[in-house]
Order: sequence, then structure tokens, then C-alpha cells
Amino acid sequence: SKPTVTHQPNGPVVYRGENVTLRCEIQGGGGAQWTYEWSPTNRNSPTSSEFRIIRVSESDSGTYWCKPRGNYLITDWSDAFRLTVRSDGATASLTAEKTIIPAGGRVALTCSVDGSTDWKFDWFRQESESSTAQLIRSNEPDGVLFISEGGVYSCRGGRGDPVFYTETSNNVTIYKTAPITPTVIQQTSWSQIFRGERVTLRCEIQGGGGAQWTYEWRPTTRNLLTSSEFRITAADSRVYGCRGRGDSFTSTEWGVLRLTVSNEPQPVLSVSPSWLSPGASVTLSCGGLEHPSAGWRFFWYKRVPKISSSSYSFELLAGSSNGTEQNSYIVHGPTHTAGYVCRAGRGEPAFYTQYSEAKFVWSEDSHPAASLSVNPDRVQHFMYQSVTLSCSRNDTKWRVRRFTETASPSYIQCSNWGTMSGSSCTINQLWYHSGVYWCESGSGDFSNAVNITVQDDYYSAPILVSPVHPVTEGDPVTLSCRVKELKLLSNVFFYHNNKLLHNDSREELNISAVSKSDEGFYKCKHSGKESLQSWMSVRVTVSSPVSSSFPVLWIIGPVSGIILIILLLLLWRYRQSEDLCFLRSERTNQRSITKHEAETEINESSSPLQGDALYASVEHSTATGTAEPTEITYSIINIKKLRKNWRPCEPEQVIYSEVKPRAAGGVSLNHELTPLYAEIKHENKAKKKNKVKSSPAATDESVYSEMKPGTALDNQSAFGSRGNWCLSPAVYGGEAG
Repeated sequence: SKPTVTHQPNGPVVYRGENVTLRCEIQGGGGAQWTYEWSPTNRNSPTSSEFRIIRVSESDSGTYWCKPRGNYLITDWSDAFRLTVRSDGATASLTAEKTIIPAGGRVALTCSVDGSTDWKFDWFRQESESSTAQLIRSNEPDGVLFISEGGVYSCRGGRGDPVFYTETSNNVTIYKTAPITPTVIQQTSWSQIFRGERVTLRCEIQGGGGAQWTYEWRPTTRNLLTSSEFRITAADSRVYGCRGRGDSFTSTEWGVLRLTVSNEPQPVLSVSPSWLSPGASVTLSCGGLEHPSAGWRFFWYKRVPKISSSSYSFELLAGSSNGTEQNSYIVHGPTHTAGYVCRAGRGEPAFYTQYSEAKFVWSEDSHPAASLSVNPDRVQHFMYQSVTLSCSRNDTKWRVRRFTETASPSYIQCSNWGTMSGSSCTINQLWYHSGVYWCESGSGDFSNAVNITVQDDYYSAPILVSPVHPVTEGDPVTLSCRVKELKLLSNVFFYHNNKLLHNDSREELNISAVSKSDEGFYKCKHSGKESLQSWMSVRVTVSSPVSSSFPVLWIIGPVSGIILIILLLLLWRYRQSEDLCFLRSERTNQRSITKHEAETEINESSSPLQGDALYASVEHSTATGTAEPTEITYSIINIKKLRKNWRPCEPEQVIYSEVKPRAAGGVSLNHELTPLYAEIKHENKAKKKNKVKSSPAATDESVYSEMKPGTALDNQSAFGSRGNWCLSPAVYGGEAG
């Protein structure tokens, strides 16, 4: 039989300092007495079946054979056995399936020595970081240990006789889970976080018996942090977790927080109004962001063109350097076209949103430096036709720009959609060019803005021919309707703010003197086809308050003086004239109905009545006879012409007047109306024997007196004598007379 070589310890690798035993074994032999030959022969090899090497070294590494001999029998050499001696010594390695023992669970530890077997293991544990390791298990044949307590664990291996020990393994710290779950808090109260924003997370642990915690976060490579705060730069949406580790090898459960991260925001700017009125303020509003709980501050900028390029810079508006808490900003009294943008920022260090898209405030008034004109000079144009827009100053520093709802804000320069020559821009074929156009200079000046509207129904729809620029109040304006051949159409209906202006059709709409009420949207309709609508603006000319009031003062002063002199003269005339009558009507409660009584007091004088005035004093009392607060109204009744044969009546003579009550404007009497007016028509009658006739002028003249609501007219007319008809010292009013 062929012998075999076995070794102890088992395995092809042994460590420096170990004792190794090689054994030559042969099967059979019939009880022969064997001697053994070992190779290599350069050693003091024994003749027995065992070959012991004490404390092997690297020089003992090599190939070994054996060959038994005995009783005239001889075998072949055994198969070669390769002995490898490692010079680095034996080291145990300890691993754990988990470093945290679940509540009520256990964790397996595994101790091993690479490349070799036949080891038995000793286990050690430290109860604290500063304590000495204590042996808790020894000479365990299995390299696996199940534990349920926290601590610092280590192990070592041993084999052979005498025992050869490895070096002590690495330490593994095992924590026992405490029934505590931390709370992960996002320190800012903002519900939405954006990519690139700095965020602070806090791990809060309640309970734990006063343990000193360190903190482990995931996902991160910085697992043990002494601070409970963890600052991150948000990159994407993910779940963040933390747990605490105590000084007695206890660990909490994982607390988690899902952080949702959105793309960098871009606010939306709106302006109101978008077209300027003289002296009006403009309100900018920065929307599209959660506010005010999101902690944003808002920054406001004016868009300023750069001379050297077609780009723009942003100039902070006054009071905006530190941002505003409100998401609105008022620009007081802008006078020219301007572009604005906004953005928002929050946090420390500050995180800023993108700039909003630019929004423009348009002014139809020309800038002193330049104005924009359109050729053909109208708002509406047909598709495929050409149009030229020119800045009034032939200076290449002025450039034509436009803004449309569909085009990108960066797509505003003429070179992208037209041909720029000097300060003029020509669009050879109109297509989707409807928008607002203006001129701007590199110094930030803007011209007036104009609307261009393109009619895309080229074959049948008409266009409205209306002025591009504002029309000055009081000037004439003509609107017309034309087709693509620019032929003036007849049988056209015109609309103002969608309201038909005339029931009949016409060729043109002529406004001889335009007013502010004519401002608005206009369109025309011909043969069932409507044009697009265009805005016509009316510019109101405002006079200076000082210059307008100065002439008025020069007029009012002298006129007031003249009137005062006239009144004094009339008062003197009243005192002197015997033909001046003073009428006094008093309403009294003599019966259950109200009476109106007018008493005329006449100062006799030789002065004629012609051209003099009659003053009426009216006193009111209630139906119960209780006087209302004294209120006397004087009315001047001009008597244009009286005949010479008019004379004062005797005290017992009476004149009757017909009093017809009516409301202001000629409507029927209603006691609820205030004030009421009574029309008094005088009739002067005389019997033939006296031959006294009334003056036609006096007969035709009506007098209106104001009466308070509740005044009733007396229908009783039986007062005094009916002999002569003349100017009486006592005049009574009644329905009949």
C-alpha cells in the first residue's frame, strides 16, 4: 500500500510558533515492524511514524514525504505534503450579524481564523468602554456565540498541545435596543423644500433615564455625531433617519423623516395696471410661492438693458435691498415703459429662487428722448404684409423690442424676427407677431409702447383702421374697416366695448371731438365678418391748478363787488318805492286743512313798478299749528313791464292767484319729493267799467317757489271783495280765483 502523510493541526497553513506533528500512515502490512524514512533528509528526521516540529518557522516550510520499511517489505514514497508556515502570526476576526440587539432579541457573533481549522475559542466582554475585558466563555469548539446584552466583545482562538493562541480579535460594540423612538424634526416649518436649499434636521429623544446620547444618521458616512443637529444640502427626495446611542451600550429605535425636495422654484410676477395712466401707481405682485408661512422675503428689480449686448441686468428697486415681507410692491408714479422682475429668498445662508419672467408696464406717452412710430400707421395688419417700426432718433443705441404672450422673453430683439437697420425694424412678412413693441436704449430709457395685432384670417376677415397712438381729448378721430386690398368698406357696423354704436351701417365712424368716455375697445363688422378688437386710448389734457384759478379769481372779484352794489341799490330802492310790493305768505292751521296766505305790504311811492323786484317771504307751520323752525326763503320776482294805469287797491280789495303744485322737472305732485315747487301764474282782471287791463308780459310770466314736503294748498277762495282787480296790499292764494 502507498503510505499517506497527515498532519496536526489540520490544514495546509500553520503559524509561526506553532507545534506541528506529521504522521506517516500505511494500511495493512500484516503486523510488520516498520521503520520510516522521511524526506527531506537534510533534517534530523526520525525513524518513527511521527515527525514533530517544535515552534515552526518560515524555514520549515516545504514538501514532505515518508516511506515505510520492514520485514523485507518496502513501500513506495507517499504523496507529497506541502507545509506552509505564515510569518505574520495568527489573528482571530470577530464579526456580528447586527450591532443593535432588537428589543427582546439576540445577535450572533462569529469568531474565525483565516485559512485554518481545528480552533477552539475564548470569548471576552467589556461592560463599559473603560472597563477591562472579562472572559465569559472558553475553549468553545464552535466559533459562533449568541448574545442578548450590549457591550464590547472580542475573541481568540487556540489549538494544539500545548495550546497555541492567536492574537485577540478586534472589538465589536453591541447595543441593546431601548424601547425609545426618536423624533426627527425639520427645524424650519416650511412644508416645501427646494433642491440646493440648506436644511437642518434635529433628532429629539424623550426619556432614556438621563443617558448621554450620541447620534447616528442615515444616509450618511458620518454615523456618530455628538450633536443632535444634522445639516444637509437638499439634493433629492429621500428618507432620513436617526437613532441615539447611550453610554451603557443602549440604542434607541430609528426615527425617520421623509424629506420631499422640489426643483428650484420660479415665482410669477404680475403687474397692475399693465398700461399706465398719468400719475397712476403700479402694483407688482410676486406669486407662485407659499406665503407668508414659508418665510420668504421678496426682492424687486427693474430690468435694465446693457449697452454692449442684448442681455439685461437687474437693478434693485428702492427699499428692496433686504427684501420685503409682503409679496407686493408699489411703484409710485412711473411715467415710462419699464420691465420688472422679482425673486424671493429665505434661510441662513440665504437660498434664492430663480428670477421671475419679466413683466412690462407699458406707457403710450413718448419718452423725451425717443418715440416709436409704425408704418402703416394703424394697430391692425394683415398676415403676410410688412410693417416697419422706427425709433424717432436715428441712433443705433436705440433698439426695437417686442413682447408676446407666446414667445420666450429672451426672444425679444428684432434680429430674431425682423431686420434691423439703424434704429428701425422691418418685419417683411407678418405671421405670429401680435404683441407690444417699444424702443429702448442702452442707458435704460424706453420709448412709448404700441400694440400690433395681426389678422390671421387673410382671405375674408376685415381689419379695423384705428390710431396707434393715444388721441388727445377734443381732437377728431376717424375709424374705418378695410379688407386685405385695403379697400374702404361701406355698410359697416362699429362696436365700442362690444356694444353696437349705431343701428344703421356706415362707411366710417367719425368722432368730431373725442372724450375720455370714448376710450375702450373697438371693432367693426362687415357682411357677417368681424375684425379683431383694438384699444383706443384718449389722452386727457390737465391744466395747471394755479394758471386755471388765477383768471377765475380776477373775474369773481369784480363781479362779486358789482352784485353787492346792485343789491344795496335795490334795497334802497325798496325803501323808497311806493310800487314795490313785499309779499309774505304764511301757512296756518285755521281748519282741518292747510291754508296759504300771502300778505303783500306795499310802501306807497311815486316810483314806477316797471323793472323793480318783488321779494316773497314764506313762513311754514305744521297742520297742527305748531311752528317749524323759523326758515324764511326770499325769491326775486322780476316784473318786466306794468301798465301805467295800475294803481294800489284799497285795503278791502283782493287779487286771486292760481297756484298749481308740481315737483321739480314737471312730474306730478308727490309729498315725498324734496323740494316741491309751486308754479304761480298771475291773472289780472278788471271789470269793464273800471277799464283796468293786465299787462301781457305780466300775464305770461310764471314764478316757481320752493315748498317743503307736507305743504297742502288751500282750495278755499272766498276772500275779500270781487269789485276791482288791481295790485292789492293783501294777496291770497287759492285753487279758484
